[in-house]
Amino acid sequence: MAEAVVRPMTEADRVAVLELNTRAFGQPDEARIVEQLEKEGDIVLQLVAEMDGQVVGHILFYPMGVFGRLGGAGLGPMSVDPWVQKEGIGKQLVTQGLKVLKEGGVPIVFVLGHDWFYPKFGFSVEQAAEFETPLKGPHFMALRLRAGPPMSGRLIFPDAFGVPIAEV
Repeated sequence: MAEAVVRPMTEADRVAVLELNTRAFGQPDEARIVEQLEKEGDIVLQLVAEMDGQVVGHILFYPMGVFGRLGGAGLGPMSVDPWVQKEGIGKQLVTQGLKVLKEGGVPIVFVLGHDWFYPKFGFSVEQAAEFETPLKGPHFMALRLRAGPPMSGRLIFPDAFGVPIAEV
């Protein structure tokens, strides 16, 4: 298991993070999403994982609106350098990110991701069931960080994702 230092992302990490997202996903779409989220101020938290002075992991959380209600946060993209994938770096990033969000009072976090990875942290399709989005399915999950609202509603993603608000 690789030992990485997880810390808040800084402006000095920006180029490395964009390159990492492109390398990890094998195409530039996620890097473009990161850039657009930054440009539009749609960032709740960004963390990086660093090994030997090199950024090897990145996680981003963005504000998730719930139409007419208190919102939560969305997780993604998250990337880990291919040469250290499956070494626990993604787990470190998710664990630290969720801790920071919980301490900050975020009520719920949504993710569209691997159904074999995110349930390890408590994410489930069931917790997302009362929320409406065109992305619903076996890979759209939520994790409640505290009791209380929002309990349901139509989700509003930042423009960077191009996800329309669900029809009523």
